[in-house]
Amino acid sequence: MSIFWTAPAALIGLAAVALPIAVHLLARQNIRTLPYPSLRFLRQTQLAALRRRVVEDAALLLCRVAIVAVAALALAGPVFQTAARQAEYAGRVSRAIVAREGASREAMARSAEGAFRSTIIARGTMADAFADATRWFDEQPPSAREIVILGALRRGALYDVDLSFVPRDIGIRFVPQTVDTPSTAVVPILSRRNGSLVVISREVRAGVDATQVTDGAVGTISPDLVRIIARAGDTALAEAALAAALDAGVPWSNFNQRIVVAWEGADTTALAPNTRVIPMPVPASTQSAADEVRERLLAASRPRFREPILISAEQLEAWTRSPGAPSPRAPIADEGDRRWLWSAVLALLIMEWRIRRATAAQPANQVGEARVA
Repeated sequence: MSIFWTAPAALIGLAAVALPIAVHLLARQNIRTLPYPSLRFLRQTQLAALRRRVVEDAALLLCRVAIVAVAALALAGPVFQTAARQAEYAGRVSRAIVAREGASREAMARSAEGAFRSTIIARGTMADAFADATRWFDEQPPSAREIVILGALRRGALYDVDLSFVPRDIGIRFVPQTVDTPSTAVVPILSRRNGSLVVISREVRAGVDATQVTDGAVGTISPDLVRIIARAGDTALAEAALAAALDAGVPWSNFNQRIVVAWEGADTTALAPNTRVIPMPVPASTQSAADEVRERLLAASRPRFREPILISAEQLEAWTRSPGAPSPRAPIADEGDRRWLWSAVLALLIMEWRIRRATAAQPANQVGEARVA
């Protein structure tokens, strides 16, 4: 078993145990003057002041010291980490509910039921929602963590690259909801034809049994809109990866910002200041490099359109994962352990009162000192 403190600065209060000790040693006794007939003819002398050299009422002193010490420990907020408590942490779930298009208030309330802590996040992109959820989780006490994505998810709203930024110990679950789906959507596609960059107006139509994709008008764009740079030994592979990614076509939205994909080790010092640089590691093969480049480009300039086709249930199932163990970096919260210390403080106060009362009830000839007059 280990002990953590929610307010460790309060342990400084243990130094206050010196106060009852000092008060006990420095307090003056009540000295009584008693007439003694047989000594009435003796000449009076000035008595020297007496100092207490021994500790009296040790039980009372220990009780007062214990009151101060236990109160300081209670203020520090101890949390006892036992095996049972660790199991309790794993059994409770902090849940971030990402509300997407079509998410109803009733569904949000149902998703929050049974959660130890919950919050609702509504952002324009899944990447922003995941970032907010991760930051929120970092502020929660120890517990299993889960993101619930609620609503309708159209193709293009979520990609593997978005999920890669979510820590593996955070669970992901989907609660699909039906929405009115438009039959068609026009998507701008960044592509390459005959060695030149073009933009294609691609129409996506939702059919009964299949999705129909039709290319429309083709427009020319700046040839240096997208570039890729790498070390000298990786240049050929990098250019092949970019060409393969553009040959497949990348949905695009921002044709005003130039983008450079910089592989690990590439020199970016000579790039224009307004260029957006996307760093990425060097993949192992040409195909994986092309897939990675396409994902990075798509994340950099995702088009704002509502694709008529929803993400399939099979894909959502593949993305689903269970929460892992509570994060060891989670902040420790007050679990109520300090109430036992406050109960001990109350018991000590009662004990201290009883000791003082018993001392006051002792016979007069057993209390204090006497001065002869």
